[in-house]
Parts: sequence; C-alpha cells; structure tokens
Amino acid sequence: MRVVALIHFYLPHHRAGSETMIHAMLRALVDAGHDAHVVVTSQPEGVDDYQVDGVVVHRAGTGERTVPRLVASLNPDVLVTHHQETPHTSKLGRDLGVPVVHVVHNHMHHTNLWLHKRPSLAVFNTHWITRHFAKRHKGLRSIVVHPPVWGDEHATTPGDRVTLVNLNRDKGSGVFYALAERMPDVPFLGVVGGHGHQVIRDDLPNVRIQRPTGDMRGDVWARTRVLLMPSIYESYGMVAVEAAHSGILTIAHPTPGLLESLSYAGTFCDRDDLDTWERALRSLLHPETWQPLSAVARRRAAELDPRTDLMAWVTELESLVSQRNLVT
Repeated sequence: MRVVALIHFYLPHHRAGSETMIHAMLRALVDAGHDAHVVVTSQPEGVDDYQVDGVVVHRAGTGERTVPRLVASLNPDVLVTHHQETPHTSKLGRDLGVPVVHVVHNHMHHTNLWLHKRPSLAVFNTHWITRHFAKRHKGLRSIVVHPPVWGDEHATTPGDRVTLVNLNRDKGSGVFYALAERMPDVPFLGVVGGHGHQVIRDDLPNVRIQRPTGDMRGDVWARTRVLLMPSIYESYGMVAVEAAHSGILTIAHPTPGLLESLSYAGTFCDRDDLDTWERALRSLLHPETWQPLSAVARRRAAELDPRTDLMAWVTELESLVSQRNLVT
C-alpha cells in the first residue's frame, strides 16, 4: 500500500502538534511495511526530496513538481490530508479515483465544511470532536487517533520552573506573566512557540525565555516542575501529556480537549481567575502536594500509550484500501 499525504509543512522544519501527529501516523504505516510519502506545499526550507524515519518527503514546486503532477507521479493508493490542504486533496482524490482521509484536529467551522466533502475516512484526534460531528455527518466512517506521545522521548527528572509552552496570547502568555509578577520567589520558563505572535518580556528577573527547540526533554521538561496551559482553545493538549511522562503537573483551563487528555490528573482553573491560578500553583509547588500528584500524572500518561490507536489506524487504512481494490 502506498500512502501519500498532501500537507503544507512537515518535519524536521516544522514541529507543531499537527505535523508530529501526522508523522507518527505515517511512521506507523512504514513500520507495518507500507510506503509513505509526503508532498509539502508551503515549506521554503530544505532540499526537494528527503526522508524522515522512512517517510519520503517531496517539496512541490513548478514544472513537473506542481502538486497535481507530483501527487499523480507517486501513484497513491490513498491520500491523507489535514488543515488547508483538505479541499485541494479532496479534488485530487476524485480526479485520481483514490480514497481520501481527513485528519481532523479541531471542530472549527471550516472543518465542518470540509467534512461535507464526505471523505472515505475521518480521523478525529479526540472523542469529544467525534461526538461534536456525529449528528452533523451521520454515517461518516471514522476512528479516533489521539495525538501520539512516546514517553521515552520525553521522560526525565523534572526541574524547578513553572513553564508555559508557546508565548502567544491565546495560549495564555498574559496569565503566565501575571503569575510571574505575583510570585517573584518562583522561577518561570517561557518557551517560544512555533505559531502565533509571541509575547516576549525581558523585564521580569524570575522569567527565563527558551527559544524554539527540538530537545523538549533537555531544554524544557528537565527544567519544569509545573506546566501552565491557560489556553483559550486546545483540541487535545499534547504538551500536557508530554510533561506528564516526567510526572510534571499541569494547571489548565478546562477546554474539552484538556479535560479528555489530562482527565483526573489535571488541575483545572478558569483562565480569567488569576487568584485561583496563584493558589493552585503555590499548592502544587509544595513538596507534600507535588510528590503524590506527580505519580498520578505518570499513571495518566501511561494510560495514553499511542500504540493502540496507531495499530487501529493502520488496520483501518489497510481495510479501506482493500475494499476499494475489491470494488475496482
């Protein structure tokens, strides 16, 4: 089986949650003996063709490397897509006569419109998003694949800082800096994110700024004791699961995604209630509170072993292509 993913960015140049999730899914296909290719449409960096963990990546361009020609030349059995390349891929799937898989990371209005294209398979990143779309798109073939997090890539001995990953306002940079001002006795760490306008302040002596890094374990988790996630929106919250593998505690705004990923291991506060955030943070930083809850966080992380979801993904895709081959 040859799978071709048409997306805008890919590893190693772009490492947002969507890219790492797609890569884990394609890598699982490679491990199962299938061919996995990626065609990127908006990536300016790097060479035209390269490999990441057995996944072959091709940059679209002009001439023979236009998207339709490049995708057709790869002779796909199935197309996979997400985000803004979804409408384009849906048309290519019809033109080539191959099934199209939508990987769905959110429940935004544009996602609802794209699902009206009736993909051959929808892969939802959470159960809550599956439920959200169930009535709107009855009969749609779908599975859930939680964004995969591999514990051995993240687990380490936690540090002493209070951390926010991605310093844009929607992720909660305002809450982060307000808490740092209220708690000058506590060390904070702000990690510059890969998307959105980053709010970077250098006027607080207890705040350190970490530039974007490919070594989250060494540069972030080994320095972190409590993670803050006062996000307006998180469809899942992969970073909280990454932190939990080290027993790092998370205080989060109760988005549906974070409620699903953290479950009983999270501490939830409304992002607009700074007094409650400060009380919760001081409580979690106390050793008598932190130690037992750290074990709870590790237990929750272990429950989210990605192998089960990825095995189901590979099986579902194999079935989809087999059924298509029987029909044709």
